[in-house]
Amino acid sequence: MKWVLLLLVASVNCFCYDFTEFDSFQGRLSKEYVTHKISHYLQYSKEIENYFEIQEDSLLIFASPKDKKEGDYEYRLAFGDKNLPPPQINLVKPINSARIAIDPGHFGGKWARLEERYIDVEHEGRSVSFDEGTLSFLTAMHLKKRLEEQGALVFLTRTKVGEGVYPENFFDWLKKHPEYWEKGVALSAIFRRHYNRLDLRERARLINEYQPDLTIAIHYNAIDCEETIEPTKDNFNLIFIPGAFCNNELASVEDRFHFLRLICTQDLEGSSHLARTLVDVFSKHLKVSPFTAPMQNSLSEGGGVFSRNLCITRLIKGPICYGETLIQNNENELINLSQNDEVVDGIPCSHRVIDVANAYYEAISSFFKPSSEGEKQ
Repeated sequence: MKWVLLLLVASVNCFCYDFTEFDSFQGRLSKEYVTHKISHYLQYSKEIENYFEIQEDSLLIFASPKDKKEGDYEYRLAFGDKNLPPPQINLVKPINSARIAIDPGHFGGKWARLEERYIDVEHEGRSVSFDEGTLSFLTAMHLKKRLEEQGALVFLTRTKVGEGVYPENFFDWLKKHPEYWEKGVALSAIFRRHYNRLDLRERARLINEYQPDLTIAIHYNAIDCEETIEPTKDNFNLIFIPGAFCNNELASVEDRFHFLRLICTQDLEGSSHLARTLVDVFSKHLKVSPFTAPMQNSLSEGGGVFSRNLCITRLIKGPICYGETLIQNNENELINLSQNDEVVDGIPCSHRVIDVANAYYEAISSFFKPSSEGEKQ
């Protein structure tokens, strides 16, 4: 019975990651285009070259370094003529027929301390407390409202403050996994290293099932000061898009599938286009500059846009931007974000939440044609 189950699992994995999905791209991409895309967006570590090879006439994908040495490739993508023009981003629909997915980052509420995504500091003689999961959720709710007013169809991965997406409660799940807590590992570490990964994958699954035209993952940032979070003068915005595969990040068939998907499709180009617009809008409306310094495990696009191989940016199909907006423990943002001078979905919140949501809205709107233009066609 055990071997039957293993065979069933293997067959499901093969079905889910069928490389023949990319057969329609045979002969349609030039060697120059593929080479540039890998070097510019996708390759952070030299080690991943153990899993692919760029030949004169094709790109070869290998299941292991041993297979590469033996020339036993997993998939071969034939190049087209070197004079082929690079594919163009093709998203011409009006916003009132767009499908948009929004992923409000983290959980917030009662889970904020367990996931270690909260602010609780003394600043200017007052106690300041709020959490990122709640901020991201209320931002998503206001953004959803504005997009729906324009006729867009909007999907949110989670619909309440203080909840995730994975169907099983953390503590119910934990009871089934004593191998983690019997070792004396802190609950917060178990939550972040294991349970949160399940939750992220479920978010990606739901979004891909929805098949959006684009996806926005909403997060706020913070700067750790050793083991605590203290007020800081730093404040900036940045956007993550897919790419920057690091050591051992092509070792699974799932990873290699998405690596090839990002090469063949226009998901990366669409993500980059929207990300640049987002950073510009954030800078203009939030009065906060983009982050421009080098970042570990990331490839800089310039101007606050970075390719990074996060779970969400890797697994979700279509253009995706993962926003890290504002530094929550910035001296000014601490005060701004802790104010309850606005209301979203019946919940008091800061005017900065509205500002961030409106910035996302402006950037997304520019990604589509106006409704009136689409209706005239």
